[in-house]
Amino acid sequence: MIKREHIKQAIDAITRRDPEIGYTLDEMLAMGRIDTLPPAEAPEHTGDFYLLFDNIPVTIKRFIFFQDGTVPIEQRLLIKYGELVTRQKLLEKGSDVALRNAVREFRLAGVGLMVTHEIDYAITRLQKGEIKPGFASNFIGDQDGSATSTPDPSATKRRIIARLKTIKRDNLPLDITSFTINDQINPAVFFRSMVDLDTPACFVSFPFCRDALMQVADINLEFFQVRFLIDCLIRGTEHNLFACVVDNKIEGLVYLALKERYFYKALEISYIATVRGAAAERSAYRPRILKGVGTFLVAGVWLLWKTAPAGARDILLDSEIGARRFYDGIGFRSRGLSKYRLKTPEGQLVKTVIDMANQCRDLNENVITEIKAIIKKQVKILCRKGGSKKKKAARKAALETMETCLSPGTRPEFAAMAIEEIHKYRKKIPESDQLFRFIRESGSDYLKIHPS
Repeated sequence: MIKREHIKQAIDAITRRDPEIGYTLDEMLAMGRIDTLPPAEAPEHTGDFYLLFDNIPVTIKRFIFFQDGTVPIEQRLLIKYGELVTRQKLLEKGSDVALRNAVREFRLAGVGLMVTHEIDYAITRLQKGEIKPGFASNFIGDQDGSATSTPDPSATKRRIIARLKTIKRDNLPLDITSFTINDQINPAVFFRSMVDLDTPACFVSFPFCRDALMQVADINLEFFQVRFLIDCLIRGTEHNLFACVVDNKIEGLVYLALKERYFYKALEISYIATVRGAAAERSAYRPRILKGVGTFLVAGVWLLWKTAPAGARDILLDSEIGARRFYDGIGFRSRGLSKYRLKTPEGQLVKTVIDMANQCRDLNENVITEIKAIIKKQVKILCRKGGSKKKKAARKAALETMETCLSPGTRPEFAAMAIEEIHKYRKKIPESDQLFRFIRESGSDYLKIHPS
């Protein structure tokens, strides 16, 4: 649990960077307005830690606390301080602001102050040489520069500082509104699909802008805190960060790493988190929580794996125990207590992968061939009799996948494979008549022209 000495250490760290804020927080700690909250009194049993700020519980992510020490405490205190100062200013002005709008304004002021503080701290660390800038490389295969030249560290430092200052001044909202820009493919958007049944979503490189950092600060995701994201930018690993964006709102993040040992390469999902899995205190951004974001992120990772020239043999994952059911359901196989490996997508992941692949303009033949093999496996699942709860869930997912393969917008290669396999095993598939009726009523134009 969080102790007063941890809070004091966090306030001391803030004081060294901003004495005025640190002094105020120290006074509040002495007066008992900032205090610890025992786990037994916590509002939710999520395993996270809590502290009290003016008697309001504040969530401190357990993993980040163990990993980064007082950093998450510092950041949450800065957010609450920003909210407090803004509230006091509005009261002094006597502004007539609706309660809902006021709460949102307080929250945005708090996360904005924290993001500014972290950017300033990052610039200071760079200038003092406390953190070394890295040469940005992309495990997907691209690099920011020539592989034969050595980047100038001083020039790299100046470039990163300039970029951080630009982010700090950026007051524009996050804008990933389309898959194309001036009829050209938006390079930040890799894939598209749906979450929450019918909500369009984009799988993108993390969009380094002020609003994106504020969103991450607001939702308080597990694993991902603002200093970590900024450090990725500084160290040259920002290309390993990807996000699920819905209506210009970040709904989940994933951080990848390429693991190499002798002649073996694997793509590892180092961290993955979604808004649905986060216990947001008072999110200023989200009217509702979407389902399927985790599956969407893994589908994007799978397609990256298959389309990238890095030559990784596997997708690996170090999962928390509580997420085992989710990863088991989409095709990960255990390699010990918490290690997982994904070879072939299963369950809802198959449907999402196919939907993403359908919306790719350029898809190489190897990926198309592999997805066709996965479709054949889905038909074989439908040939088996349902028994256990797990088998029934697999059949339901397989049936939904086949309807995706037969729907308008599906790549002809996938539609042809689906109808060929259904015809081949129609006597063994109880739902074959249902699928043929689906083709007649809602099937793609390709299937109506090529019914068999």
